[in-house]
Amino acid sequence: MDLSDAPDEQRFRGAVRAWLRGSLPRLSWPEPSVLEEKAPFWRQWQRLVFDAGYAGLTWPKEYGGQGLDERMRAIFTEECDRAGAPERLNIIGEDFAGPTIAHVGTDAQKERYLRPILTGEDIWCQLFSEPEAGSDLASLRTKAVRVTGEGPGGTGGGSPPCQGEAGGGWRITGQKIWTSRAQLAAHAILLARTGGERHRGITYFLLPMDAPGVTVRPLAHMRGEAEFNEVFLDDVFLPDEAVVGEVDGGWKVAMTTLAFERVAIATGRVNTVKAIEDIIADIRTRKSADGSPLGADPLVRQQVADLWSRALVHRAIGQRVISAAAAGEPPGPVASIGKLYFCPLVEDLAEFRLSLEPLGGEFALDDELAEARRWLRLANQARGTAIAGGSTFIQRNIVAERILGLPRS
Repeated sequence: MDLSDAPDEQRFRGAVRAWLRGSLPRLSWPEPSVLEEKAPFWRQWQRLVFDAGYAGLTWPKEYGGQGLDERMRAIFTEECDRAGAPERLNIIGEDFAGPTIAHVGTDAQKERYLRPILTGEDIWCQLFSEPEAGSDLASLRTKAVRVTGEGPGGTGGGSPPCQGEAGGGWRITGQKIWTSRAQLAAHAILLARTGGERHRGITYFLLPMDAPGVTVRPLAHMRGEAEFNEVFLDDVFLPDEAVVGEVDGGWKVAMTTLAFERVAIATGRVNTVKAIEDIIADIRTRKSADGSPLGADPLVRQQVADLWSRALVHRAIGQRVISAAAAGEPPGPVASIGKLYFCPLVEDLAEFRLSLEPLGGEFALDDELAEARRWLRLANQARGTAIAGGSTFIQRNIVAERILGLPRS
């Protein structure tokens, strides 16, 4: 496989680099470190991206995108990472919800939701996982009950009609968990059970997060931050227009969303080649306890060589996924291989870099200037990435059944 840029890729990469050099200094640095304070800074950045024509690179042009293929999006993401661009806050909107709506949604849904995702006006979250339905998503219990707008005493179950309910809709009751950035989100993609069992009877909804009955409760994790949330849905009304795809056909739509997510993870939420390059740059400036260059330590050199070679393999897997997507092929089991390879690699990269710090530096959670902070965050986030988009065990089953042809257990 030739991993060098084709002529059109070279031109695109050069244009992106030039734009980044001129655009990043226009932001009101520094980027806030607290998630809840990042949104205004990120929206300033996203507007620059949109105005320059780099938002929604792979989205169809008729929905505000650029109609390019996955190769160009990968190049843009790589160059942004190298240049130190702001953290992406709307991954759910740009990479999962938006493409799903573009592929499956109605014309009215496309008109209403897609452009605000690209401009940065609306941040999205994903309401899939539940306390009793994580990796086994088909066992979800959140219920959507049909209502006809008849109000108390009617088929709406005694609930008073909401604005717009006269045309019919659904009452949603349940709980979701591990929802990233729900406290910032304007909208959510939601799975709820409308009938049947397991995969049958699940419907895919678009939910405004400010709807009456929606409660967001942040969950502080071991870094002391509330990146995840639990979301309670208490008799929340959604009109029929909020349904994506067919009623009871939401599992198929959800698999479309998860396919987009697995491509994103397989191609790399973390630029692993740049990560090892940054580690090598740090090692060049460090000395061992005896004063000799740290890079001369044979154990350090061995670990660097191992991580470097694995990062190159990950890049090759990512290029394979990107090439297939650019050729119009649907995301397949190769994306699962990429995710299986990516997650432990990121953990090992972060843990190796942390091993170079004094022990105290590994626990400097509250020190904004601590050199180890970036790597400590990455080490902790990598554990969650192993679950997102389908756990490691699910990915292994996909590879075993669809690539190796092994029988289902």
